[in-house]
Amino acid sequence: MRYLILYLSSLFVAYFSFAQPDFYGFSKIPLTKTFNTNDYEGGIQNWSISEDRRGFIYVANNFGLLEYDGITWRRYNVPNTTRLRSVYVDADDRIYVGGQNQLGYFFPNANGTLSFTSLHDLLPPETPQVEDIWKVIKYEEKILFCSYQGIIQYDGTKLEWIPRNFEYELAFLVGNTLFCDLPHGGMAQWNGQDFELLPQSDVLRESTIAAILPHKNNGFLIFQKDGQIFQFRQRKFTKWKLESEGFLRNSQINTAVLLKNNNIAIGTQNNGLLILSQEGKALKHLTKGKGLNNRTVLSLHEDSFNNLWVGLNNGITMVELGSPFSLIDEQSGLPGTGYCAVLFEEKLYLGTSNGLFYQKVNPDPISTEADNYQLIKNSSGQVYNAQNINGELYLSHHNGGYTVQNDYAEPFYTGNGVWKFHSLNEPGELLIGTYEGFRLLNDRNSSSRIGNFLESSRVFEFLNDSTLFMTHGYKGVYKITFNGDYTEILDTKFYGEKDGFPSNILINVFNLGNQLVFAAERGIFSYDGSGDSLKHITVLEAQLGDDIHVSELSQDLSGNIYFLSDREMGYLEKTPFGGYKKHSAMFSRIKKFLSDDLENISIIDHQNVFFGAKEGFIHYNPSLEKVYNQPFTTYIRSVSAKTDTAETLYGGAGAILYEEPISLPAYFTSLRFQFAAPYFDGQDELVFQYQLENFDKIWSEWSSVTEKEYTNLSQGDYIFKVRAKNVFGEISEVASFELRVYPPWYRSQIAYIAYACILILVFGLSMFILDIKHKKERAKLTLNQKRELLKKDHEIVEVSKKSEEQISRLRNDKLRAEIDHKNRELATTTMHLINKNEFMLTIRDAIKDSSKNGSKDTFKKIIRDIDRNLSEDEGWEQFTKHFDQVHGEFLNNIKREHPTLTPQEIKLCAYLRMNMTSKEIANLLNISVRGVEISRYRLRKKLDISRDTNLIDYMLEYS
Repeated sequence: MRYLILYLSSLFVAYFSFAQPDFYGFSKIPLTKTFNTNDYEGGIQNWSISEDRRGFIYVANNFGLLEYDGITWRRYNVPNTTRLRSVYVDADDRIYVGGQNQLGYFFPNANGTLSFTSLHDLLPPETPQVEDIWKVIKYEEKILFCSYQGIIQYDGTKLEWIPRNFEYELAFLVGNTLFCDLPHGGMAQWNGQDFELLPQSDVLRESTIAAILPHKNNGFLIFQKDGQIFQFRQRKFTKWKLESEGFLRNSQINTAVLLKNNNIAIGTQNNGLLILSQEGKALKHLTKGKGLNNRTVLSLHEDSFNNLWVGLNNGITMVELGSPFSLIDEQSGLPGTGYCAVLFEEKLYLGTSNGLFYQKVNPDPISTEADNYQLIKNSSGQVYNAQNINGELYLSHHNGGYTVQNDYAEPFYTGNGVWKFHSLNEPGELLIGTYEGFRLLNDRNSSSRIGNFLESSRVFEFLNDSTLFMTHGYKGVYKITFNGDYTEILDTKFYGEKDGFPSNILINVFNLGNQLVFAAERGIFSYDGSGDSLKHITVLEAQLGDDIHVSELSQDLSGNIYFLSDREMGYLEKTPFGGYKKHSAMFSRIKKFLSDDLENISIIDHQNVFFGAKEGFIHYNPSLEKVYNQPFTTYIRSVSAKTDTAETLYGGAGAILYEEPISLPAYFTSLRFQFAAPYFDGQDELVFQYQLENFDKIWSEWSSVTEKEYTNLSQGDYIFKVRAKNVFGEISEVASFELRVYPPWYRSQIAYIAYACILILVFGLSMFILDIKHKKERAKLTLNQKRELLKKDHEIVEVSKKSEEQISRLRNDKLRAEIDHKNRELATTTMHLINKNEFMLTIRDAIKDSSKNGSKDTFKKIIRDIDRNLSEDEGWEQFTKHFDQVHGEFLNNIKREHPTLTPQEIKLCAYLRMNMTSKEIANLLNISVRGVEISRYRLRKKLDISRDTNLIDYMLEYS
């Protein structure tokens, strides 16, 4: 039941809101885009505008036919550089044009380039001189070329004049009814055979007819050049009375069109563009300096996006009449950056950096005085806020606080800047947020500071009667509690990163439906009073994201929440069961206009929402529903190859007529594609993505570039594809173009056959020449072999002789070496024998003597003789001689390097060199084994040999 009641109440609120008429209307300028002569490279005057089924815009210009594809303008000349006065695009892609003494049509030729075909030569011989074709229309499968000399019809093969029972001028097609203007006669209607004068149409004879449009109740409106408008209903003419009649009489009407929303657009000679309702109420007026750059409107056309194309006496302007967005800036008489908007006593007040301005609601758009915004006197300078509090308008200003009465700002506090006011419980009491904390206003002549809190207090909202939250953009959040009469601050508590916020910066507080909402640097939070804590608002974060910074939130009477963030803007539509649906795509159009200083959203009613902009305000009317997801197509506008000269392969007009893919020779240096998408809502934000199959592996990144060039493509088949994405995120249909790159002549089939023939011929000749050469070389080789054999025989003989001599020499050397070795062995053996023999002889002689004497002294003498014999050096000299021969001058070398060695130590070295044991050495030296060890130790010290080195190895390795 609760959800049912909520749903029904939501329906009631929605019906009540949207069933109202446009209760509050304000002067505003639709979004426009102006093209001057430098943009389209044509003449200043643009006489007629038409559109083809692709959405391309065609304009009859002084310099020829202009074509606009949403990205670039192209100009097509006609013979004799004739000025074009009219253009009409038929369903068969023929673009019929009329000009000065010229009529014909443009149609794509074989490669897709628009080509002009003149029909002038088909005119009958008796045809009078045709001066200007001012209008081209289609009626019953025939094309009518209208001039002041009459109407020429074209059936596809021939031209002929429509019979003239009386003079007539331009024709007008309304539905299936064809009318024409009779100079000084009135208006006639085509009856299938002839034009029939309408009764009572002589009321139109005073002026020329500019346009005829259908009107309600099966009637017609006839617009005359002099500004008069007549109704034609039930074959009766009555003057259409409207408040803007005097304006139109002074302006002069050049053209008029019926818009898709049934409003009427009138182009004037002197006062720009006027939009009327079906009832004749003036809705909008655009002129020079107010949406247009020229006062004279020559032509009008509404495109498929409900944009109105205005052909001017100097330039072209596209007016986005179907857009819910419009501008309020200096063209509306409002200077400066926008900061606040409020409705008070049937006046709209807009605060900017230049002051506070106002305008009465529902102004007359053709009244120059009421149309502009007026400055409130004494309000010049930076305005922050304007608030309706208790039936009075309060102004927050850089210079202080003001009340606004009788279009004058009366100051009541000038201490320092004021950000915002808040009404307290007692009548007449206001809380003022200033540059330096809060002040209490008791009456307009008395204000006092509250406490010692001096932080700049721009953004604050009350939690209850005595407590508020104030957020500082670069410090954090303060909860401030006042006493009962707001004269003191009882408590101040700071909330920041430690309390659950992601940081201390970029935090704002908003009151949405009596709930405080904190938008932090990232995420959206609410305050939980029971736990004095902060918690995420998941229902909002689910729509807006928990990682974005929301800078502004505002709620309307239906519960919809408008938002601004660092990524997007839009509003959350409240659903019947408490959820939200996000709408943001359409707002992408206006984000570039918004101010980044103290962003603000001001909601006046269900049709008027204001966003602060860099220049004034962006006005949004939620009741204007526009379809933004319209399908659209990307078109390839040009394909050209560059060889020695540029060559156009496809001109971009109409369908590609080639049955086979376009072929390219290999010698081209570059291939360029140009593309466009005729999507006129936010066309400056269109981006494109392309891919060349068989060359690019993936689609390119989205880019605003509208052309792509490829160089030195290798042979093969390619398909170029391109698509567009508009500002609302919708992606167009893909345009494609097939082509084939042929190999160079030296890689063609004929070339390969020629290569094969040449290869066979070269191979045969080579084999023949090689055979002859082989025979010659074989004979020569045989002769050389014989010579070489003889030479080798001589060499073998010489080598044999040398080998024998070498063998003989080696044998002698071997024998000599063996002899030397044996001599060394003999010397060694001899040395030992000598020593032994000498010693034995000595012993013999001693024994003989002993035997004679037989005394003890004798034996002692023998021992002494043995000792003396052992110490004698006669045999040692012989030993050293032979030893050095065997051991390579070992003893001489060691004596030379170690002159401090004693003879005993030299002998020890020799015996160690001979690898003798200590016992053997003891016998030879006539000492004990212990003595040998001591001698070895002394020898080691003199030779400076470490203990780790073996003494015998040292002697063996010594050289």
